[in-house]
Amino acid sequence: MSSLVSIGGARLKVIGLNPQHVSRSSETRLPGRATFTGMDYQKTGRGPHEVYLEAMTVPHLLGGLDALGLLQAHHERQDTVRYIRLERNYLGRNLGDVVITELHVDEDHFHPFTGIGRKVNVEISLVFVGDK
Repeated sequence: MSSLVSIGGARLKVIGLNPQHVSRSSETRLPGRATFTGMDYQKTGRGPHEVYLEAMTVPHLLGGLDALGLLQAHHERQDTVRYIRLERNYLGRNLGDVVITELHVDEDHFHPFTGIGRKVNVEISLVFVGDK
């Protein structure tokens, strides 16, 4: 199994669009107000839970533009898609439903015949939606 991360129909693999870096952030809303005895805090729920991925490919050698096309389509349509990540023993863990909020694509060293960069870097920002 070569898929490391799946975002909807886009498969980020060892050969192809390869994930290089993943970071997560989340917040809990806890507004406070001053009282005579100190501070009074109220739990008002969770804030956004976000994941940031960086991936890269050398498309003329490794492919990966099909996965990039699927990511762009999911982003433009604002699709709610599954975020699945490979864990130990080849277990694919469903981490929840996400929406792609930002998608940055950088191309370097354009190929003279295709006009596509010989190296393509992708940054993906996901936000979890739903119950998870």
